[in-house]
Amino acid sequence: MLILGIESSCDETAVAVVERGEKNAVLAEKIKSQISLHSPYGGIVPEIAARTHYEVIDLLTRQALTQAGIGIERINLLALTVGPGLIGSLLIGLAFAKGLALAQRLPLVAIDHIAAHIEAPFITQAQIAYPLLALVVSGGHTSLFYQKEKFSGQMVAKTRDDAAGEIMDKVAKHFDLGYPGGPLLDALYAKGDPGRFAFTMPRMSDGGDDFSFSGYKSALLRQAKSLKVEPGSRDFFDLLASFLRSLVDYLLNKTMAALEKFPARSLIVSGGVSRNSLLRSRFTQECGALGINLFLPEPAYCTDNAAMIAWLGYEKYLAYPNLNYYDLYLNSYSRASFRERRRHR
Repeated sequence: MLILGIESSCDETAVAVVERGEKNAVLAEKIKSQISLHSPYGGIVPEIAARTHYEVIDLLTRQALTQAGIGIERINLLALTVGPGLIGSLLIGLAFAKGLALAQRLPLVAIDHIAAHIEAPFITQAQIAYPLLALVVSGGHTSLFYQKEKFSGQMVAKTRDDAAGEIMDKVAKHFDLGYPGGPLLDALYAKGDPGRFAFTMPRMSDGGDDFSFSGYKSALLRQAKSLKVEPGSRDFFDLLASFLRSLVDYLLNKTMAALEKFPARSLIVSGGVSRNSLLRSRFTQECGALGINLFLPEPAYCTDNAAMIAWLGYEKYLAYPNLNYYDLYLNSYSRASFRERRRHR
């Protein structure tokens, strides 16, 4: 079966062609990054993001089909991100996919963006076993999910304020480093001493298992102000390295604690921040020492992409054959509904 995946939840337009069944492979992937458009503002401007999706989505679809060496008439299934994300961006993808499905008489599968990030490691690692625990960590999301089987899971922890990637962006913006912050801090890490400055790991006042990241930014800015840190100085590099190390260790410690409550055969760490080299190293080291089966997506599938949308679309189509995939009354959502958080379909 040939699946066309469409992703437009935030600031990247992505279209992929995937083959599933006897052969399981990503045949083509085209992504339009908007980093250069949003960099001057230090973050994503929703209006710019939506307009850019509108300008390129048709072209990317044609390019992906050409790269795969097929025409649209060969496609058997459409898979589309319907949320969560920026509503303007999501609606561009939704309108385009609905038109394509109607014109070509194709079934259209609605995919949850976070569930697709959990699916991303399966693209290259079919041996992942259930039950599993999944940490999805990105610029917009930081949550832990427990799944006894595919399409049956629960959220066990989430951030109560900013996402981990969002904190990195804000720190980078404060020091005028550029956007996005994650890759920039990753590149600077080796220049500093990660043990020089201490950061206290947050604890929920109610004893809950959720994450909180806003205190990290405040603590870093306080230390930078008290030391009168200048970009490029030794204090600057040491402070950023200590900040990043503490942030990654916080994610690691919270995930290990969740594994004690929710025993799993596999641990998935996915999302844009899972591309961070320190995070990949620390999780790999710790899981190796404890005998935990860790699965990370290939770097190309960490950030927003359409291959993971198409991959999960096929799985959903097989799992729920009686759903009406010709229903063009689908709508997008900016935040996960209760049902989506619980079921992740």
